[in-house]
Amino acid sequence: MARQPVMPTVGKRQLGRELRSLREASKFTLDRVAEELDWAKTKVHNLENGHWTRGNLTDLRALLDLYGVTDPQRRTALEDLMRNAKKRGWWVEYGDALDGALPAFEDEASQISSYEPAVIPGLVQTPEYTAALLRTYPFLTAGEVERRVEARMQRQRILDRDTPPEVSFVIEEAVVQRLVDTPVARAQIQHLIDVAEAANRVTLQVMPLRSGLHGALGPSFTLLDFAGDFDLSIVYTESAARSAYLEDKADVALYRTMFTHACGRALPPEKSIELLSGLLRQSS
Repeated sequence: MARQPVMPTVGKRQLGRELRSLREASKFTLDRVAEELDWAKTKVHNLENGHWTRGNLTDLRALLDLYGVTDPQRRTALEDLMRNAKKRGWWVEYGDALDGALPAFEDEASQISSYEPAVIPGLVQTPEYTAALLRTYPFLTAGEVERRVEARMQRQRILDRDTPPEVSFVIEEAVVQRLVDTPVARAQIQHLIDVAEAANRVTLQVMPLRSGLHGALGPSFTLLDFAGDFDLSIVYTESAARSAYLEDKADVALYRTMFTHACGRALPPEKSIELLSGLLRQSS
């Protein structure tokens, strides 16, 4: 898959939204801010869009002074937001094995909703399944496969946190049917059952083959929400050629409707476990 430009992380997007709101409330244009502070216009633009690597508190304070933000608590909150946005997450160490900012978004999300028509979702894959899947990609070396398996297992640790996100999966039955006669089938299907039966915040539903056509049919997608703030919600989509992050409210609303429809058409969790148990008995 081609590497795409990395999206700003949640903290950077939050800070950028706050700075844009303050500028607009102060009736400043980008050009005027740049002129007042003797900055390039692109610098102001990048701060408002989260496209910065080394957040400078001096620059932030200059903006707050210009916008007339004098409340100490407000200023401290924005400075803390910049400090936190600069922190390096575990995924930085796996830059060679991860594409884009999805792990960063998953790490900060309060709710993750995923529809998968082709493969087991990464957050509930077994290491053996992940390795078998990656070995089908002829452009990956054995070392790269091992590294990506390790990174994917690291991603899954969010499910074991004291305060994990609420996660919902809708998986097409064909995804699991494809495994039945493979060496990784039993462990992977059993893992799905274990996840579905555990007392956790994960909901797993299977879309049966007999459901026919439905409104979510198409590429996989993941909807990520952040602490109840729908203004920050995004949709991640992936294909063989590229991945994309959709932020437009109309796009997010469309995918939210699609996922709600998929949940309504898929088997409820208990029936999904029954289907998975039947496939487990069929597997080699």
